[in-house]
Order: sequence, then C-alpha cells, then structure tokens
Amino acid sequence: MLLILIVGLLLLAVELAGFWLARFFVRRLHARRELRKQPQSERRRVLVLTAPVGEGHVAAAQALVAELESEDAELEVVLLDALDGLGHVLRFILRDCYRWQFGHMARPYGLFYQLFRRSSFFRGIGRLTLFSFGSRPLLRMVEQYDPDIVVSTYPAVTCVLGGLRRSKRLHVPVVATITDLDGLCFWVHPGADLHLVMHESCIEQVERLAGPGSARQARPLIAPAFHEPRTRVEARRALGLPGSGAIAIVSGGGWGVGKLEEATRAALAVDDLSVICLAGRNESVRKHLELVMASEPRVSVWGFTDRMSDLLAAADVLVHATGGVTVLEALARDCPVIAYGAPPGHACLTAKALAKQGLGWMALSPPDLTDSLRSVLEHPRVPAKAAVSAPTCAGLALAVTPRPVSGPALWPRLLSRTALACAALALPCWALSTDLPYALASSPLDLAPLDAVSTLQPEIGLVISAPPSTVPRLEEELRAHRAHASFAFSSPIDHKLLRSIALAQDEPLPALNSGRPMSWLGTRGRLKNLATALRLHDAHYYLAPAELNFGQYLLARRQGELPITGSDLDPNSLVTPQGFRRGEVIVLDLSEGQTAAETTLDELLASVARDHLSAVSVDNLLRSASAN
Repeated sequence: MLLILIVGLLLLAVELAGFWLARFFVRRLHARRELRKQPQSERRRVLVLTAPVGEGHVAAAQALVAELESEDAELEVVLLDALDGLGHVLRFILRDCYRWQFGHMARPYGLFYQLFRRSSFFRGIGRLTLFSFGSRPLLRMVEQYDPDIVVSTYPAVTCVLGGLRRSKRLHVPVVATITDLDGLCFWVHPGADLHLVMHESCIEQVERLAGPGSARQARPLIAPAFHEPRTRVEARRALGLPGSGAIAIVSGGGWGVGKLEEATRAALAVDDLSVICLAGRNESVRKHLELVMASEPRVSVWGFTDRMSDLLAAADVLVHATGGVTVLEALARDCPVIAYGAPPGHACLTAKALAKQGLGWMALSPPDLTDSLRSVLEHPRVPAKAAVSAPTCAGLALAVTPRPVSGPALWPRLLSRTALACAALALPCWALSTDLPYALASSPLDLAPLDAVSTLQPEIGLVISAPPSTVPRLEEELRAHRAHASFAFSSPIDHKLLRSIALAQDEPLPALNSGRPMSWLGTRGRLKNLATALRLHDAHYYLAPAELNFGQYLLARRQGELPITGSDLDPNSLVTPQGFRRGEVIVLDLSEGQTAAETTLDELLASVARDHLSAVSVDNLLRSASAN
C-alpha cells in the first residue's frame, strides 16, 4: 500500500501537465476504431474478471462461471485474468509486492491498511492510482470481448471498472462480488451497478459507501461440489483418511500464510486429535512444516489441494488464518471454523466479523486455540445458517439493471484534485526527507547501511569522527597500538593532513550530516566535493548520519557510494558487556572533549586488544572479507 500511495501521488503531479489527457483521447479513438472492425456476437455474453492474488478470488470466479453456465445454456461466459489487462506495473504491485509484504513487512502493511481504511482521502489516492494506470488497458480488454455484463471478483478490478462506469466510458453494467465479511471499503465502488454480498450484515456497509440499492445478498459463491450431499464416512473413504477419530484442518490459504506451525502445535495439545496442515502453494512453508513435524505421527502436511469439498466434509473443525472463500466453503459443509493467526490487514477484520456474526470462533493465543478446539469437539456438529434461500450470484448478475450514477460536481472535483496535487508534492518530500520510511524499508529491501562484514581475520573496522586538529595526535596513538582507522570528515581538509593520513596507512572517509529537512537535495554535490577533496576516485563508502533518509541514500547510491553506520560508541563508556565481535564496524565520535581524545582512543584500543582483535580501516576490513 505504501508503494501504491507514493506512486499515485507522484503520478498526480505529472498528470497536471496534461500529457495523460492527450494520450487518453488518442488511445480511446484508436480503441473505438478497432472495436468497429470486430464482428458482433448475437449471444448474450458475460465477462468475468478475476486475479490470481491468493486462491479465493479465482475460486469465486470459477464458481460464478459454473453458476452462469447452469443458469442459461445459451449464455457465453468468458473468464479472464484481469491483471493481464491492468498492465505490468499494477500486476507487480497488486500481486508480487502484496505477497512479499506478507512475508517481510506484515506489520507495516497492517498499519497502512488501517490508514487507507480509515481515511477516504488516502483511499481516493489509491483509487486514482489504480484508475490512472489500469483504466485504458482494462477498457481495451473489455471492449475486445464486447460483453453485455462485466462481473469482477477482485477489489482492484472493481475499482477500475467502477471508475470507468462513473466516467461513462464503459456502457455495460458492472457487478462486483464480495466474499469478505468486513473491510468492504476496498471492495466497493460507487460506480458499480450492483454488489453481491455473502452475508446480510454486509448490505448496510456497502450501501453506506455506494448508495441505496447498490447491494444484494446472494447465495455463497462456492463450487458446485460443496452443494452436493457428502457424509463424513464417504469423504474420509475417498481421501484415504481414518474412519474414526477427530480431524482438524489448519489452513493458511493459497499462499500458506499465518501461524501454521503454532496453530498445529496448539491442536496437538488436544488428545487424539489428528491434524492436516495445508501450506497451499507455498513450497518453503510446506518443507519447513514437514521438517519440524516429522516426528509427529498425528500431523499430515499437504500442499495445495483441489479436494477441499471432501476435506471439509471429512474434518471436524477448520482452523483458518485468512478467511474469505474457504470460510464460505466450510460453512456450506457445516464444518466449524476457528480464526487464528490472521496476518495484519483484512484477514483480522474478517476473523472478528466471523465471531461477531456467530459464524465461527476467534482464538487469540495458543492456549485459547486449544480450549476452542476442545469446546468445538465436545459439542455436536450444528448446521450453519447458510443463505440457501438467497438467490444465486448468477441470477442476480443476469438480472442487473444499470444504476444511475453521477460523477462528483465540478467544484468538489476541482478541490479534490487540488488537494491531491498538493499531497502529490508533500508526501514524497516527506518520504525522502525523514528517516522513518528508510528505517522501515531498509532491512526488507536489503538497503541497510554497512555495520559488519564476514571475515576470518581477527579484525574490526574503526571509524573515527574527530576535528581535523586532533587527527595528528590520534594517529600517534594508533601507531603506538599498531592499529589503523578511517577518519570521517564532513568538510574538506588541507593537503598536509591528507598526506599525513596516507603515510600512516589510514584512510579518509566522507561523512554526511543530517541537516535540514530538504538538505538531502544537495547530497550528490556534497559527496562529490568531499570525494575530490579527499582524493577518492572510485566508488566508496561514506559515514551515514544517525537519521539517514531515502533522499540521501538514493542520491548517494546513484553515484556508487554506500553508507556505513557501524556501532556507535559512547566515549564515556567504551567497554561493552558482550565485547567486540570480529568483522563489526565501530564508530567513535570524538567531536567533543578534544582534550581527552587520545585517552579515549587508548582505552578503546586496549579493550579491542583484550578481545584478541586489531583495529583496521574500513577498506582493509572489506579487503579481508573479500579475500575470504
């Protein structure tokens, strides 16, 4: 979501120049000409758009196709991956980045999810980003098939289709299916003609966002196999499972997310309970679970399976992390559902809604999960309150009528554009000028500054930040201990001192200061001037400030310079409880207390020697690591 926000704001600033407007008219004219060349079909055609972001959206789309084909044998149904129509940029953001966030930035993703959920302003930015990038290519995809109705099972696609309807560029009804129970602000768009929800509690939420009459409750959108009668004995026999004993399914959805190992161990605390753990298409999670559960005879680890109908009929309880379509499938099979280990974001809201509506249980800790499992297994299986009397999604979609939707008035639209344009300039500047965005993303993106290297030599890298006037005395102290260091300077020094450092086989190192909020704009110039003054010609490192920001990192990286932070030492407390480690980089700041600089350095070098290490410059430490 952070990527969508930043990209969207940058895009808005560019749009003000008018380039997008001109390209829109040219491409629209071209698309209309191509459309006139295509033969028109006499059969009624429904276009179903989905996205392989997890398995739930695709499963819902496939179930809808089956419903439509059984509803009208003469109907022509086309199922497409909408990410092909949205383009490479949105495919990367919506699928690849989204999946990466679950494994590396789950907590920041949850924070940004709440930000978008609570702020209509930021949701507007996200919608505008999706519409700006995806409207033209998706419209070409839709017009290529000339449908009578378009149905979306994926929220981002609904957003683009709703925008096309609202701008009167798409002239056929748009139907959106919603399989979640909460967090519906991302599924709903005022431009969509009809939203199909799976539970009556969702109708009020949708109509509050999209207007009266914009939502209808439908029968849960699940595969036809789940509507066929299946006894527990038949299902277990078909799967080769034991005929007696309780079975729990622990599932992390198609991507195998959530606390699967923790949930499995909590289930094993229930006597005589067998566990089938579903890792989905996540091979690394499956292999890990197979390894850690190899000694547990009551645990079976499965990958992705297309036999969920029999599996849920055979099981006594489902422990699920992500909610969505799998929960609807379990309710259709009267299989009790316990939500546990949901990653931050929409899954948490779905878990809470599941418990609030009395459709399942929610466990917050391993002991709580164990108690919930015991409680479920001790009580007889009660049929869920399925919406069997509700009309099918196919029937409602085929009966949809265009809903009159008007775009926002001129002045609100202008004010909104002005506010977004201001944000387009302000937010990127904040992201590049403060250290918080860089601190959040540096480790996951492997952009963290250098603070240690892997070396077999008993050495540490020593960086000294001190006034130039104290450097000669510090060099004498280094020679006395047969040690070396890198001296960090944030301003040019005279040639005599530079020559003295070279003769001592030490090295100069550029240093950046935090500076004012927008001072990062001059990063390249400052580093270039420092490199020239310090006679550094090749790509090199620089001492990063305590509050390094993205602007400084990116501008320095562009000219091949990488940051060093190291471990900051307090001159008043040089002895660390854990001692010094081989290969680490130590930064000693002697900019204050010049009279005690030599004594401080002497104490540090003595501490390093007691750990059987020697101090060297950063370049020498890197060379020893490369030699290994």
